[in-house]
Amino acid sequence: MIFELLHVPFPDGYGEGLLPLEQCKRHLRITSDDEDELIQVLRDAAIEFVEQYCGVRLAPMTGLQWQAQRFPVAASVPLPLSVAPVTAITSVSWLDTDGGEVTGSPDDYRVTSRGDVLPAISSRWPSAVGGMVKIEFEAGYPSGSAPKSLLMAAKMFLGHLWMHREAVIDSGSMGEVPFGVRQLCAPFSRVLI
Repeated sequence: MIFELLHVPFPDGYGEGLLPLEQCKRHLRITSDDEDELIQVLRDAAIEFVEQYCGVRLAPMTGLQWQAQRFPVAASVPLPLSVAPVTAITSVSWLDTDGGEVTGSPDDYRVTSRGDVLPAISSRWPSAVGGMVKIEFEAGYPSGSAPKSLLMAAKMFLGHLWMHREAVIDSGSMGEVPFGVRQLCAPFSRVLI
């Protein structure tokens, strides 16, 4: 099944709430205010990288959207929303076989601890689906409870972006993501087999 998690821009203050500018400046050992705007852009890019690499949201986000052409055939096959932790499904819709939009009830679905969606207990996926399945949901760690290792990975990647504003070659091998960042993110990355 081909599906897509649509990009949702950070809400105002998202990056600042996770890694305040002053904390980032201390990490980079910068004392002047001359580069504040660039540091904020790099900080947000580092946070976004960590979130995408791990398939998580480090703080609460609303309005996340997932879409595909159909539901799974078997009720036991989950829909991976590709981001965790999912806190709520806010809407589900699809096109019927005549092309009319059908709105389902979020109560007809449940979310696993990994952020996958399944039909409610003793239910099945909708039938007679003509396409364009859309699920809108909320996800993210509660405010102030993002894993410290992922916040450190974002700080480390911020430092890397600050020092190397282009792709880098180190010891004869190309590397755009520092090893320590990948190691801190590894326990949170979803492994697909």
